[in-house]
Amino acid sequence: MTMQQILDDIRSDRIKKVIHDADMGMEMDDQYALAFCIGAKDKLELLAAQASTFGKGAACDYNHGMEASYAEIKKVLTVCGVEDKYPAYRGATRPMQPGEPVDSEAVQNIIRTSKENPGEFIYVLATGCCPNVASAFYLEPSIKENTVVIWLGATCIENDTELAGECNLAWDPVAAQYLFNLDVPLILLPAYDHGTCVLEITREDLNRELPGDSPVARFFRDELPDRYSNEPYYVNGFWKRILFDVAAPAVLTNPEAYEFKVIPSPVITDDGHYAFDRTRHPIIYMERMEAAPVLEATWKYIRNI
Repeated sequence: MTMQQILDDIRSDRIKKVIHDADMGMEMDDQYALAFCIGAKDKLELLAAQASTFGKGAACDYNHGMEASYAEIKKVLTVCGVEDKYPAYRGATRPMQPGEPVDSEAVQNIIRTSKENPGEFIYVLATGCCPNVASAFYLEPSIKENTVVIWLGATCIENDTELAGECNLAWDPVAAQYLFNLDVPLILLPAYDHGTCVLEITREDLNRELPGDSPVARFFRDELPDRYSNEPYYVNGFWKRILFDVAAPAVLTNPEAYEFKVIPSPVITDDGHYAFDRTRHPIIYMERMEAAPVLEATWKYIRNI
């Protein structure tokens, strides 16, 4: 598939088949992104939800991170009343090492889903570190014929000062290097500089957009934000957070909110910087996005559950 075919497809009215792959136990934005996928029935067909790992905390226990993400997937599916409709899969329990993919249920699900849907694009929405998707392409390169990765991570290519510290890259830098090197059909959504970090919300937004007393409203308006209310995400005395990860499904529901550019895939160096070679394979790079339509779609689809 070509980059232009991918751009044409994401802008089409076709209902897109998606796999959601996220480090849902680390933060609160992944939960909103999964709910987005569930509620966007007119645009997306959610095939599965997968647990990505993370090494947050002093112990850096990646197995614990994956299990925490898996448990949170099950929680969100239950809150949304769809626990029996969508399968959940465990992912990698450790970072990749050079030449060593990490096999898992999630990896095998990506490979199987690609092979079961020849001729149709499958989108993997990867919003955490990426050993699941990188390992799938490493083990079965043929899936690049119909599988597109939308990876949310790293920083804008104009500024790599904070690249090594961006968590979706930092939890598994080798997997990120493989993702950029394997000639994978890739849409890169950078997190920082002028990336998806523009998706800021406040308590006032949640109270206004998610009214009522349904289990979904209570969870996403009250319970989930309350869980993170003691973390230092305050600006001028009020609570503010960034829903980075809803940017991934919104690529397929609201592509008009994004400015994309086809570029040669950057190299992620071992010391955590970008390097460039114009002869490398192309990827689709998000130059910038408009926050308002993405957030409006988020509220709309969560209310639609």
